[in-house]
Amino acid sequence: MQVSTTQYLNSTQSRDVKAREPKNSLGKDDFMKLLTAQMSNQNPLKPTDDTQMLAQLAQFSSLEQLTELNGTAKSSNVALGAINVTNAVGYIGTSVVAGGDKIHKGESGCSPVYYTVPEGVETVKAHVYDASKRIVDTVVLAGTGEGEHTFTWDGTNPRGELPQGQYTVGFEARDKNGKLLKVGAKVAGKVTGVTSKDGKTVLELEGGRTVNLIDISRVEQPVAKKDDDKNSENS
Repeated sequence: MQVSTTQYLNSTQSRDVKAREPKNSLGKDDFMKLLTAQMSNQNPLKPTDDTQMLAQLAQFSSLEQLTELNGTAKSSNVALGAINVTNAVGYIGTSVVAGGDKIHKGESGCSPVYYTVPEGVETVKAHVYDASKRIVDTVVLAGTGEGEHTFTWDGTNPRGELPQGQYTVGFEARDKNGKLLKVGAKVAGKVTGVTSKDGKTVLELEGGRTVNLIDISRVEQPVAKKDDDKNSENS
């Protein structure tokens, strides 16, 4: 393939520009080159005094130690991540409770959600969203007292049975004046796998859901739980 003079000059110029691009940071090799150049070009009639020279050498030593420490920290993080994943394998097959809002509807029903109600709540509603973030059902909950309650959606709405899959639950709590109050939520599910993502150990739950290992609040035996909102009314 023939290369025109223009193409050759453009290619050469591009390489020259890249070679002249300034660095955004200095490494220890750059620091040593600067120090050597300073010593070689100093005024022989007024050389750098010992105190200044020692200070610069101390800076170089600190830079080198920080560079080595940074490399050690990265290696330690990789090793620690591998250890966390290995240890988390023991969760496979157990049922865990962790912060989250995703539930799974399967053949045996829906996974439970634990919601924590603050003081002064008069009404609590659970809004169920599908994968398209549309509300498919709203349930008025009986558990409004301060503390933790359990909500297990029945997987239906006024139009009938809804398909199996993953859903999201959002809670709407209001006081006697109609003011919105924050409700904490946790989800439960059986652990089916363990992965590492962005330096965090992640547990895979049934139905494709995931929770961070650090967000787990308790581990339970995988048994069906009774819903304390069994008599909740659809609205």
